[in-house]
Amino acid sequence: MTVVVAVAIGFVAGVAAGVAGIGGGVILVPAMVLLLGLDQHAAEGTSLLAIAFSAVAGTRVNLRNGRVDLRNSLALGAAGAVTAPLGAAFALTLDPRLLGRLFGALVLYSGLRMGWSTLRTSTDDHDTP
Repeated sequence: MTVVVAVAIGFVAGVAAGVAGIGGGVILVPAMVLLLGLDQHAAEGTSLLAIAFSAVAGTRVNLRNGRVDLRNSLALGAAGAVTAPLGAAFALTLDPRLLGRLFGALVLYSGLRMGWSTLRTSTDDHDTP
């Protein structure tokens, strides 16, 4: 049963990653905590590995369609490769409950910020003759 749930979670996260360009952790981490019973640390670590597969698959489609800025991708990837181990090591020092709250706050902040930006942009579009 756990494998079936994991596949279903991966399916939803993969579709979301492809459609919205998200890494999938926004879906994977809470789902693994709530549905698979992983603790926050294990869910985040597992998510990082799982995301690698969907990122490669989604990138192939976007490369074929000319939708990847290689220069910025390399800069972002290099910076992330250097800082991700530091962030992961820091996360391991935090209490799992605090880490979960911080994760939730980051997801909430990002969602509100993106929603606000989208509302502002659509309002600006209507103001233009």
